[in-house]
Amino acid sequence: MTNNIIRALRILSLAALATSILNLSGCGGGGGGSGNATSNAATSNPAAANPGGTTQVPTSNPVGLASGPSNPTSTQAGAAVMPLEVMGVAGSVVTARLNVPNGGTAKRVWLQVNNLSYDAKGSVKVNDGPWVDLKNANVTIEGAGSFYGGIGGGFDTLKMSVAVSGAVNGSNLVSFRFNQTDGISSGYRVLALNLLDASGNRLVDSSNFTDDDPTKWTPPRNTAADIAAGAQLWQAATLFESPINPGHQLKAHCMDCHAANGSDLQRFNYSNYAIAVRAQFHGLTSDQGAQIASYIRSLNSTLGVPGPHCRPWNPPYQPGPGLDAGDVRNWTCGAGLEAVSDNDLDTLNAIFPSGINKSAIATGGHLNAREIPISLQLPDWNHWVPHIHPKDAWGDYFTNSNLNKMYAGEGTGNATYNMRAQLAAGGAAYATGKSGDIFNDLYYWGDQLGDHFTPPNEGTSGSYTVAQQENLYGTAQWQLLKSWELAQDFNLEAQCPQAWTAHNGTKVEARGWCGYWRFVFNVSPHILGFPVNASMFGSPVADIMKANQWYQMQLLLNPGNGAHLVHLPMDWQYAYGLFDDLSSASGRTEPARKLLFVVKGAQEMDNGVGVTDVNRGWTTRDTSPMDVWDFGQSGIWKGVAPTTEQAVVNAFLTTWLDRTTSFDVSKWQRLGANPASGESTWCGWSLRSLCWIDYVPGTLRGDTPTVENFPTWAFNRIPLMRTEGVDGTQLNRFATWMNSAYPSGNFSSLVH
Repeated sequence: MTNNIIRALRILSLAALATSILNLSGCGGGGGGSGNATSNAATSNPAAANPGGTTQVPTSNPVGLASGPSNPTSTQAGAAVMPLEVMGVAGSVVTARLNVPNGGTAKRVWLQVNNLSYDAKGSVKVNDGPWVDLKNANVTIEGAGSFYGGIGGGFDTLKMSVAVSGAVNGSNLVSFRFNQTDGISSGYRVLALNLLDASGNRLVDSSNFTDDDPTKWTPPRNTAADIAAGAQLWQAATLFESPINPGHQLKAHCMDCHAANGSDLQRFNYSNYAIAVRAQFHGLTSDQGAQIASYIRSLNSTLGVPGPHCRPWNPPYQPGPGLDAGDVRNWTCGAGLEAVSDNDLDTLNAIFPSGINKSAIATGGHLNAREIPISLQLPDWNHWVPHIHPKDAWGDYFTNSNLNKMYAGEGTGNATYNMRAQLAAGGAAYATGKSGDIFNDLYYWGDQLGDHFTPPNEGTSGSYTVAQQENLYGTAQWQLLKSWELAQDFNLEAQCPQAWTAHNGTKVEARGWCGYWRFVFNVSPHILGFPVNASMFGSPVADIMKANQWYQMQLLLNPGNGAHLVHLPMDWQYAYGLFDDLSSASGRTEPARKLLFVVKGAQEMDNGVGVTDVNRGWTTRDTSPMDVWDFGQSGIWKGVAPTTEQAVVNAFLTTWLDRTTSFDVSKWQRLGANPASGESTWCGWSLRSLCWIDYVPGTLRGDTPTVENFPTWAFNRIPLMRTEGVDGTQLNRFATWMNSAYPSGNFSSLVH
């Protein structure tokens, strides 16, 4: 983002760049998924307006319809339509009537909640019991989310329970309230709920609930004139910041923070109610909100009906089995929250479906990370959408920059092309690399942010204020979101594999993104230079989690296709280091997810280039078996059976040695002889070449002396790995190869 950041990242020569919207952001981006249209049920007793199912009680009429039940199927089925959209103005309430024969024994309410993003954002009560605020101090967070900060932490959807009173045998009203906005959020969603007795048993039968069906939604204003008006409002309506700051007019329009045609709200099935609520949040009328919702609904006719996982709370591209078999248009919707496990070892089982063996993780292989589930919940769509658009962050500086000009031609920048025009004119031939070069165009657009975008008052890397972080993060998110928009509008996720083939990709993914620029990776607060202990995300663990999420997303969308270049499109060692940072901050380890990362890194490096060009081929830096072991039972494998650890480490160490020893050591790029281009004369952690041939582990040497390097780590850790039970034969092979690479290093003493 800044020259300071770029200077810090220029360790290896190529430029690399690099808010969180705590909840619902951008025009139409807020909320939902419960119902086709919700009215103003003007009553002091929510249940009285709807004798069965769900009643939503905002204090305005966000879709401008005649009053009546929020969702007609609620009363017909006598069941609560899930999810519940608890959003609108401060004090908005949603109530569900549940039949609970043993309700009198209920002590707690169990919830799965999306975007409950700050303490006391919402409250719950049962019948006439007291309102109970949902905040970290009085809820019990379940599963992996408990390690990452709970409410307001690293996961956008949480499972939790909270003590309540007032339940009775028979019919019970469970009410949820949106207490207030923080100036960003329009509300939250209850995806699932139940009542629990003192032993934690669930008391509510599944017949009390029915899932909403987006395929039955229709435009609330189904006339051509209203739909056309909605499209115009989407493109050009004057918006205001929020109910907290209603007089602050925004420079951005709906189409600026979202996909230009609104395809993101259509693809992720934002409900009419959610869209209309968000429109009013930004100062539009209920009629205008209804027209925008009608426009978004109308897109199904041209963009296709979204798949079953296409909902606002399901994290985009969340990996899971079977994703590649589906329509590529729905790949963006991911495998759903149900694919996110609380147990990291479930990932291990997916990597090794036939038991732990080296062939499953061979460096010459090609793991499909898109279909391997992980225990890391990725950001939902609301956390892709920028909280602050760069027009509102930087004003005319952004509007007239080449960063903006090269997206769609707006502004007075001197760029001679823009990505939308290039893709529209070039068609499939351009997108697949058969005419022109989409790779270069994408790179130079990305580089406008990484090297050339230095707005006034942006601050200093490492010490940005929260406000400066929000501006910078919003700008990086904007480019990411517009990259997504281009990928969707021009079918790039299906065509980019052909483009990678044209660029000598040897591990071409079946679907993915084009180019070397790191559009996802560079959104990480780690890359942007945010101070971890004073982060806009509120805590170190939330900040580091966000970095891990975006790095994981880069792995899924564009790991390099076997044609990587230095640290583009992925800087593998950065990602490995952030695993350790997240474990330290959270107390939760993820050895299986890290194994997946290291294996994919090694497979990317084992691409046929070899060791004569380590910027493009095999290197110890990004493939190391020590990253898989990572101090074993005292490190990343803590709590895992030692036999499992040993089997996995042995398998990877063996396949790594098979490949590493296949190369002639004398051909390897090396300091003092033929180092890789761009490398400085120091033997540090970032070095891809081998160190000097006479280097002795643990000694200081070079322009920037350090012992944080591969030979020193190997010398110190081989004995530790042996103590942990790692295969002695393979460790002897490791020490013997290290002795050939560093004959002055006394590695032969480690051979037992």
